[in-house]
Amino acid sequence: MKPVSQPFMVLAAGASSRMGRPKPLLELGGRTLLANALWAAHEGGAEPLLVVARDPEELRSKAGRLPAAEWVASPEAARGQSYSLRVGLRAAARHQPEAVLVGLADQVGLRPEAVAAVLEAVAQGGSAAWSVAYGGDRASPGHPVALGPATWPLVERLRGDRGAGPILAGLGEELRWVDLPSSWRPVDCDTEEDYQALVAADLAGIRTPTGNAG
Repeated sequence: MKPVSQPFMVLAAGASSRMGRPKPLLELGGRTLLANALWAAHEGGAEPLLVVARDPEELRSKAGRLPAAEWVASPEAARGQSYSLRVGLRAAARHQPEAVLVGLADQVGLRPEAVAAVLEAVAQGGSAAWSVAYGGDRASPGHPVALGPATWPLVERLRGDRGAGPILAGLGEELRWVDLPSSWRPVDCDTEEDYQALVAADLAGIRTPTGNAG
């Protein structure tokens, strides 16, 4: 019997306008943010891995050592996150998965255990989508998010700089929450100040979202 595909898609096609330089290529803990996200997904059991990028060849050449991944071009990423999400989801759907997990390159500290927990929830079935509730917080979906086939037509209707949040908000009981510890929550790295704070914590030996500990 053919193993069930459990794809994990990393969205890495943003313009990084607030940062002023490509966020996927920032380094923390000795690896780029993109590498950290992909290795967490790989170690958590997701396969295949997909990276959605404006220029896949350029990003791949600069991202450091990575697990095997499919690279998906999003040449019109300026149209917003919804465009890159649609492009990536179409590529992932070709593997005929039960669901496609979605993560962001600029969310620092994704844990393999979180990926594994969402994959386990997907394997149990019975939902249209899955999202993490870190520390019981269900006010907004936490990553990784898993989108089942019932949501894919809804993704096709998204436009602008919007992710799957509006879709998940409308699912009601068809959205399953995966409860995980608040200490596992990834941290957004949107600005230079965010990044420098993470670097300073890492250099000081303070426990950071990358899993380093002093």
